Amino acid sequence: PDEAARKRWEAAHPLLPPDPLYGVRRTPAEPITTEVPTLPPVTPREDLPLRSVDDLPPIDAPPPVLPKLHGIIVGYGLATYRQGTEDVFVMQPGDSITVLTLSAEGMQPVWDEFIVCDFIKTEMSEFDAMTVYVPLDYLQHLRTMEGRVNTLQIRLHDDRHLDEAAHILRNIFPPMDYHVATWKEKQGTLLAAISVERGILNLLLFMIIGVAGFGILAIFSMIVTEKTRDIGILKSLGASSRGVMSIFLGYGFLLGLVGALLGTGFGLLIVDNINEIEMLISRQTGAELFDRRIYYFSEIPTDIRWRHVLLVDVGAIAIAVVFSILPAFKASWLHPVRALRYE
Repeated sequence: PDEAARKRWEAAHPLLPPDPLYGVRRTPAEPITTEVPTLPPVTPREDLPLRSVDDLPPIDAPPPVLPKLHGIIVGYGLATYRQGTEDVFVMQPGDSITVLTLSAEGMQPVWDEFIVCDFIKTEMSEFDAMTVYVPLDYLQHLRTMEGRVNTLQIRLHDDRHLDEAAHILRNIFPPMDYHVATWKEKQGTLLAAISVERGILNLLLFMIIGVAGFGILAIFSMIVTEKTRDIGILKSLGASSRGVMSIFLGYGFLLGLVGALLGTGFGLLIVDNINEIEMLISRQTGAELFDRRIYYFSEIPTDIRWRHVLLVDVGAIAIAVVFSILPAFKASWLHPVRALRYE
């Protein structure tokens, strides 16, 4: 532990009163002994005969033995609990806690006292509520596993090579003796649920865009009906059917482009201020939209994937163009004589 944690531990574990046997102070970690110390051999002197025990030379007091403190880093979920919107710590650096585990020989329970050094917060409540970190060499000694481990975790710089790395490790280590698993395989159920939810959200999003596409179709159909006279004049002046159709397709493309840009801008603005918006709505309605006791996040996490944003924008523009094709064909098929017949 660092100096601050050590000072806090020493303040919580003051030295005991002087030992009447030696007249020195000892720490609580020193065992209390009632054994009489072995007296050093006394060489009698010719000129100073030994008359009584009081004439013996004084006994040197043994030096006080300070206990060796082993530090521990505690997961944030173990060290705190949620009270409203604040995290309350149940332990502080310098506090002593007892860790209970199993010995590798005979599976017998073993335990020892550790001093809290720091806390770790990985933003994953499952790990923060179940994980502590202690010195590896001392844990191996405590569990009678000197020089041995039962789990190795490897971190890759690029997650795209995860499956390839797992395949190589499975070829190196025999599957009968070793088990190789990626974090995706360990969290398979959770990732599958997230994947299903994301698929449903994408489906709902494109259904909403589809409804907007039908709105574009209705609006363009009304524009073609209202502009029948103007279309007839254009075609009577020599405008081609392709030119008339390109006008409406370009209008649909421009409408989709402007809508995608405005929607992306407002969406990014909302995402950037999502926590302030959530707090405002919660204060106005009195209902907490994001229960921090459930998700164990102090705020709503956001992650902008520009690739997904680009795909949504392209999809919105494509839908606007597709739903403007039918009105564009309708306008291009108008005969100028029929268009001007009732004018």
